[in-house]
Amino acid sequence: MLNIKPENLRTFVTVADCGTLQEASEILGRTPSAISMSLKQLSEQLGAELFETDRKANLTPTGQFVLEESRRALSSFDESLSIMQRYTQGKMGVVKVATVPSVASHLLPDVVSRFQKKAPNVRLELRDTDSVMVATAVRNGSVDCGVASLSFASQDLQHQLLLEEPFGLVCRPDHSLATSKKPLTWQALEDVTFISNGLCEQIRDEQFVRINSNTAIQVHNIVTLLGFIQQGMGVTLLPRLAVPDQGELCFLPLADKAAVRRLYFLEPKHHRISPAGMVFKGEVVGSFIRE
Repeated sequence: MLNIKPENLRTFVTVADCGTLQEASEILGRTPSAISMSLKQLSEQLGAELFETDRKANLTPTGQFVLEESRRALSSFDESLSIMQRYTQGKMGVVKVATVPSVASHLLPDVVSRFQKKAPNVRLELRDTDSVMVATAVRNGSVDCGVASLSFASQDLQHQLLLEEPFGLVCRPDHSLATSKKPLTWQALEDVTFISNGLCEQIRDEQFVRINSNTAIQVHNIVTLLGFIQQGMGVTLLPRLAVPDQGELCFLPLADKAAVRRLYFLEPKHHRISPAGMVFKGEVVGSFIRE
């Protein structure tokens, strides 16, 4: 197989277009003698003369054929280089992301908008699911990165804290607790019907842990949970982002300021995410810093 350098093909095409070594040397920024050496090497590798005379004004039939093929080869080569450069700069490719629903609906729209402006040729695939499934998807490689409510520290995941947000009590406006003028204590939950959910496990206060463990109803899907609350079946605790801003429910502050949800950016620990994935990560992290 011939080991022909693209530089030699490019030199040959330039000389053929210019018709003289001197003019080609000015375009290429090389001396005429260096150009002659490149042409000689190319001719020897192909085993045929490419120019009729040393003046390089006229091509041989072989030279004409090589010129056409060189143009095609260089065009393909340059396009491949351009594609590789765009990929390494994070301007093309596919980024797969998993996130908890509240982040997907409240925080990611602005992030995705900025990301698309910065990398319009990158395809973004987004799935919303619970935190356990987010971590699983990042761990098994079905997504590049994720945003989850828990850190899931392990040997194959690394996590970066993005945001802390308070939990609050969620209830109907006509519930007895809705008129409270002060932040609610855990004691306020002792005499009401409390509906547990998976996020409640992040609250470590002993009194609340007991209340949560004794509840008769636990709902994991947030949409279903909010439906139960709207129907007056009880109250629950949720972080602020999980509760619609404009809805039929009240979000009441808690006296325990340690009751917070922590959101983390998750990525694999033992292999790098793609350049486009790094651009997306930068937008996510930057967005939370601005928040």
